[in-house]
Amino acid sequence: MTSSAKGPFVRESSGLVKQVSMTDAVMINLGNMSAGVALYTGITPYVMPGSDLVLASIIAFLASLPQAYVYTHFITKVPRTGGDYVWLSRFLNGYIGSIMAILLLVESTAYFALTAFFASTAINNVLTEMGVLYNNQAMVNLANQVNPYTDPLIAFAIGALVFGIIIALNILRARWGFKLITAFGVLSAIGTLLAFVVLLADLNNFSASLPSIENLMNVTVTNQQYSPNLSDTLFMIPFLALFTYPWMQAGPAIAAEIRGRNAVKYNVIIALLITLVVVTGGFAVVYALGGYSLITQLYMNAGFGNPPYFIPFTFWTVAMLLAKNELLSLIIGLGLISWEFFILAYGVVVFSRYVFALAFDRVLPDKLAEVNPRTGSPVYTHLLDLILTVLLLGYITFIGADNALALYGMTFLAALYFALVGIAGVVHSVKSEKNPILLIASIIMVGYFAYLTYVSATNPDFGFMQPNGTPNQLTLDFVIGSLIFSVGLILAMYFYRKRQGIDISLAYKYIPPE
Repeated sequence: MTSSAKGPFVRESSGLVKQVSMTDAVMINLGNMSAGVALYTGITPYVMPGSDLVLASIIAFLASLPQAYVYTHFITKVPRTGGDYVWLSRFLNGYIGSIMAILLLVESTAYFALTAFFASTAINNVLTEMGVLYNNQAMVNLANQVNPYTDPLIAFAIGALVFGIIIALNILRARWGFKLITAFGVLSAIGTLLAFVVLLADLNNFSASLPSIENLMNVTVTNQQYSPNLSDTLFMIPFLALFTYPWMQAGPAIAAEIRGRNAVKYNVIIALLITLVVVTGGFAVVYALGGYSLITQLYMNAGFGNPPYFIPFTFWTVAMLLAKNELLSLIIGLGLISWEFFILAYGVVVFSRYVFALAFDRVLPDKLAEVNPRTGSPVYTHLLDLILTVLLLGYITFIGADNALALYGMTFLAALYFALVGIAGVVHSVKSEKNPILLIASIIMVGYFAYLTYVSATNPDFGFMQPNGTPNQLTLDFVIGSLIFSVGLILAMYFYRKRQGIDISLAYKYIPPE
């Protein structure tokens, strides 16, 4: 590994090792797309009377195919650490790419901190439901101690502990980080498959379990009838789009570490297809239990849960109830919790690779591009991730769970980032490749994410805009502060490198070495 004192990059090779298998690459994308969490409370609480979630999921999947083509095309042509940051900074504009990558990192760090904090909600729901269903008061008591809304310090401790363990494993061996992602993926898959089996086995007996559902979730079923319509179905597409399908940058972010051409080429589309099956199948099997009208009513009236237990009506909670066996219910519940930790495990790896790519381009301090030759791990990027996430966890704990939800409003920055990647695809296809398929796919991608940027910035359900039409002040402050920080950091590094006799814009003219 040769150092490059004045060259465009920190050194002449990345130092990262090709140790990621096809399974690991698919798994990191599955964690990115978060299919199992989409079947929890990310989507169903927002249904309208005519929302057909199966059709909405299929449409959202089809709308993501142009992006999947763009990402598969570029990961095959330019398989480098940092993935879409490299494409954006080389094919569109270096400084725009760097600023947007830093903004994405800030948004992602907030998201991972929120996930770590609110993982306690899933733990609380699982313990509470187990306790109520099987008359185990000890579990109910334990659940009451693991509630981010009533005891944020416990949520902070759990989130920080889990995140710290994941960081430690990644530092000790880079390979362990990828294997941990796969392990959480396997545990999540076991819980998900078991939930499907339980639900399918109860298709003809759901009405007998309805009183138990009404009691557990404190909801009363009425004779109100609902029918699906196109308008309410289309309303749900941004939720599915911004929660699951477009999040396909994890595999490309570690592209330089993936072994084998097929693994590089197919990891995105395989993960996307699995996500389609899990999400669409999950919604379909729940509809099959009680019919569209009844299930829609339960989603609308118990989507977030009601007192006293606050158990939401979801794919997971219904499967736990219908299992009618304590061990089966526990395995299904652990599957849901595994999905939450699955997100954290992939996030640790992907964050470190984006930071590494920026540092390798000299946009961030050189130290962040160092790789431990014994472990193959970018140690300092992981330590930075740990510090930032724990600080944000502390901030969330301080402002309280209800206020912290406003940080989800930064989602529109990710949608804007994807739109710019699409523009990079358009520019590259016109200037360099003359590829009509890439051009068409990129144009569609730009239009789609421009629409999603608008929706996520204006629909109050996404957290940035309030029902009164004004931005949430906490979210707005965070967005403005992130933008000022990103631009300020780029300017500071530009002048710092200039004093060293280095022009950081040179890096944008070359594809970084593997």
